[in-house]
Amino acid sequence: MPSYQLRDTATRQLLAHGVADYAAVEAALDRLDDELEHDLAANGEGAGHIRLRLDVEKVTADVTETVEHHVLLLGVDDPVDLMRAP
Repeated sequence: MPSYQLRDTATRQLLAHGVADYAAVEAALDRLDDELEHDLAANGEGAGHIRLRLDVEKVTADVTETVEHHVLLLGVDDPVDLMRAP
């Protein structure tokens, strides 16, 4: 059974491993985003539009392959849907 992991593209640092499926990858990306923004706020820093490039890797029987590249944007609010705004 394959698992997934997240790796920083630039530094090659492993950020999450043993992730069960792609839905869990999405949740791990959300957690990583929240943790980084929380850490920056705790230090009195703003995210300042930080862009992280991450690789989503699939691991099957000791074989690792990059299956997707993901860009995580910190400090950028989700776009407002003007049709739904109060």
